[in-house]
Amino acid sequence: MTLQYADYEDAANLTQERLIKRGAFVDLQFDLQDHVAVREMWKTKQHQFSGGDPWRFDLQVDHNHSTRAVGLYETDGSALIDTMIQGKVNVRHVNSHYVFDLREKAFQKGGVQIVNLIKTKYVAMMVSFYEWLEAVLWTEPENDNKTPFGIGYWITRAAADAEGFNGVDPTNFPLGRAGLTVAAQPRYNNYNAQYIAVSKENLVRKMRRASRKTKFRSPVSHAEPVLGGMRNGIYVNDDVIGVMEEILEDQNMNLGNDMASKDGRTQFKSTPVTYAPYLDGDAGDPVYMLDWKWLAIGILKGWENELSKPYMIPDKHLVRRVDMDASLNMVCTNLRRQAVISKAAE
Repeated sequence: MTLQYADYEDAANLTQERLIKRGAFVDLQFDLQDHVAVREMWKTKQHQFSGGDPWRFDLQVDHNHSTRAVGLYETDGSALIDTMIQGKVNVRHVNSHYVFDLREKAFQKGGVQIVNLIKTKYVAMMVSFYEWLEAVLWTEPENDNKTPFGIGYWITRAAADAEGFNGVDPTNFPLGRAGLTVAAQPRYNNYNAQYIAVSKENLVRKMRRASRKTKFRSPVSHAEPVLGGMRNGIYVNDDVIGVMEEILEDQNMNLGNDMASKDGRTQFKSTPVTYAPYLDGDAGDPVYMLDWKWLAIGILKGWENELSKPYMIPDKHLVRRVDMDASLNMVCTNLRRQAVISKAAE
């Protein structure tokens, strides 16, 4: 049965909401083997913010230095020291869309064909969003006041081989991360180191040191601006994971007949080491050691992936457009729990 034009929008809207599994197709829209940032961050590490823009979080960067030894009848000291600062992160907005023409052949053939057409258009839109987001979440954006921040913005690398909390202000952001420069607030910084070789004596040793150095624990219990659970994540590229798997095989004597028995099983202190294909393009072969308690994708409440109903495009009365809008940005409230170890320049 052929639908009337008036029925097409309802059919498309119902299809994109339910996405009936008809007309399966092979998806060759992308080049990355896995979208790790999308899967690990966007889909599981979100934190909803309400109350407008910007998002703010408080940090206490020093104690008040009031403690001293005193004698009987000694005059009290009363110096006032401001120990609080505030980080600010602005919301960034993203739009994706797809369009269809009411005269397309599928609309003349009936329900199943409409479902198949709308599903492929919807999937193409979502893959566009996830492809774009995967790149954004690993990198530092241009300072265009539009693009969301990524790992490259928050967890930065020093040029020199000096282990410690020596990350630098992002290249494109002279005012620092969340408006806080390293020079003004040295304690709001990530751990950084460089390695020569992927070996137990070099890289693994530095990973152990980074793990110890980033485990800060306050002597006084109080509420903190955490963003998620306490699960950690370690992310590397193909060059690094390949050698790590060989190291793991070497320390296991009984491997049976499987020549790649440890592929996908590498762990560091019980935390899986995850291969992130996007990092294959990073010449620094970084090892990101992230603490998701303090790092998350901030979402403006109600704007995770707002999907519109089909509407007419001006001057094209038979063409309909569907929009997907999201308001987000990456937020890190505690940089001292984050580390990156990258390969030293040869």
